[in-house]
Amino acid sequence: MTAGRGGSELAELLEELKQRSGRSYAALAHRTGLGRSTVHRYCLGTTVPRTFGVVEKVARVCGADRAELDRLYRAWCQAIDAEDGAEDDAANDAEDGAAIDAANGADDAVDGAEAPSVPASPPASPAPRAPSGAAMPLGGLQHHHRSLGAGGSAARLRAYFWLRVAALVLVLAIPSGAVSASYPEAESGGRRVGSPARSGGADRQDVKGPDWTVAPQRVPDAFYGMNLGSDTGEMPGFRVGSVRLWHSGTRWSQLEPRRGKYRWQTLDRLVDAAERKGLPVLLTLGGTPPWAAPDGRRSVFADARASPPDKMADWDRFIGALAARYRGRIEAYELWDYPSHQGVWTGSTATLADMVQRASRIIREADPEAKAVCPSFGSLWEKRGRDLLRKFARTGTFQYCDAAALKLPPRRADGPPEERVTLVKRVQRLLYSEGLGRTPLWDTGPDSDVALREHLDARRARDHAVRFYLVGLYLKDQSLSRTYFYSWGSSEVPLVVELAGGPPTEAGRRIERLQRWLEGARITSCGSGTEMGLPPHAYTCRFERDGRPLRVYWTERGKAQVRLDADARVLRHMDGTESPAPSGRRLRIGEEPVLVEHRRTGG
Repeated sequence: MTAGRGGSELAELLEELKQRSGRSYAALAHRTGLGRSTVHRYCLGTTVPRTFGVVEKVARVCGADRAELDRLYRAWCQAIDAEDGAEDDAANDAEDGAAIDAANGADDAVDGAEAPSVPASPPASPAPRAPSGAAMPLGGLQHHHRSLGAGGSAARLRAYFWLRVAALVLVLAIPSGAVSASYPEAESGGRRVGSPARSGGADRQDVKGPDWTVAPQRVPDAFYGMNLGSDTGEMPGFRVGSVRLWHSGTRWSQLEPRRGKYRWQTLDRLVDAAERKGLPVLLTLGGTPPWAAPDGRRSVFADARASPPDKMADWDRFIGALAARYRGRIEAYELWDYPSHQGVWTGSTATLADMVQRASRIIREADPEAKAVCPSFGSLWEKRGRDLLRKFARTGTFQYCDAAALKLPPRRADGPPEERVTLVKRVQRLLYSEGLGRTPLWDTGPDSDVALREHLDARRARDHAVRFYLVGLYLKDQSLSRTYFYSWGSSEVPLVVELAGGPPTEAGRRIERLQRWLEGARITSCGSGTEMGLPPHAYTCRFERDGRPLRVYWTERGKAQVRLDADARVLRHMDGTESPAPSGRRLRIGEEPVLVEHRRTGG
């Protein structure tokens, strides 16, 4: 069954579970009896399974709990309803039951038992299954009743209840040693394409290799960005490639405290300092001056409003003065920060789009080399945040921007950086569904919960900081071209890299060390998990420099082992030490990345 918009939430939930489990598509296919490409399509949202039992197979292999199965079931029902429309015909109850049995029966079948055939017309809303050997909990039964709607058929509900009872009796009747977890057939778009899992999955392609591969490409220095949380004019004491100005005394309300009266001193100081260190500047705009919206909503900043200006002429004049003054000195302008938060923006999406389009035209006229970057939407782990981004995309405003600035953090600000992979893929899928293709993304930092998280311990802090950028490199194929770490100069964040006026922390020093590791290198590919010959939760990115292959390895959590090629020469460690590589032997890796240098190709 081809998925429409209704399948996007289901796909997002499945992809999230897959990423959390650390299993590759091939590993999930092996454990569920589905085809690898089938699992991939479900997680992309291009196909919706006709039976919920198929969804549950994947979810359980990924370790889903009861609450997650309930969410999956609701999302699956919405996807089915979006395609087929809601069905509430009691005459189909018997067929519904047969379809559920066909999809789920193999889960509890005796080895060698023949699986029932799948009907040609599966039901629109089959019931979720209970765990093998357990009855459907009362909460789950009530949930299914709600999914039928106020006018749901009592006959269907009774049929569903007795179906669960019958399934329980069947499970209890089968000796536990005879229960098989294999599945007799995989499905793709409603067609049977598989063979019994225990047969070795001869129908499945055994795909090995990186997630993506390109001709060797240099990573621009500007990729290694840093948010500045200070107005002092000091720059980071360790190596970075670009800076973003926000929380640095440079909001609109601070640059133009009265109509037509500008205070450029702070911005001059910051831009001058960045120029001396050769750092491109991204200036983030936001914070309407109170004089421009006297009756507007108060923002989280005492000196600003969250409402748009009453007169767009005030915005136009400010943008014109700004772009003219810093022509050739400010690389890019981010045209509002975090409109997903009511404390920063309370205007309509249409008004925001108008402001962005106006600013883009004015900036390009005043400074043709400057980039216009669309507003930095956040809360993208939440449906409301993605819905707001989708609404903005439908205004057509992205065509006025050189990149999309987005908040692309882990699920929690102190979570593993690898969670960003799921979020970035989800965002690109959303933008693609709106006809935007692969949109260049600039990651501008975390969501507002960053201030609520405890500081990471020293080990997690130094590993997280380096992996933040490595994951950014891993996401190159998703058009992530700039990533700004949050935040330099501040202690009010879970991970401190350096305070203004102080020395870099070990996390800051390791950010610089990563860049020195890869200085002059060109990236060629990245991959993870069994498809790369790695354990689950293990990652690698490959580079080459002067004909020598370089490989960086790390894990999302825990330890793993990788086998090194025979030409491995040197190991470089994040503490600055190096050691001979155990070429042709296994290397133990962990959450602290390690670089493996190889001998020159052909040497």
